[in-house]
Amino acid sequence: MAKGEIEINENCCLGCGFCEEFCSRGCIEMTDKLSLLGLPLPAVTAPEKCNACGICGWMCPHLAIEVYKYSEDTLTTAV
Repeated sequence: MAKGEIEINENCCLGCGFCEEFCSRGCIEMTDKLSLLGLPLPAVTAPEKCNACGICGWMCPHLAIEVYKYSEDTLTTAV
């Protein structure tokens, strides 16, 4: 089974919440933390649930999310 790692670039994020809305596994949640622009930031709150489907990255209109997929000791970037 594939496991994933999600990286959120807080400098690019504009707090739209699409990543939280479209994550079917509930790995990402919006937080009270604010960006330098005063916008809410998401956080990966359940990394153990991530299967690297990449939907959060696909849905991010600001290209603020990178998803990495781990499987059998290899690391590849999910689209």
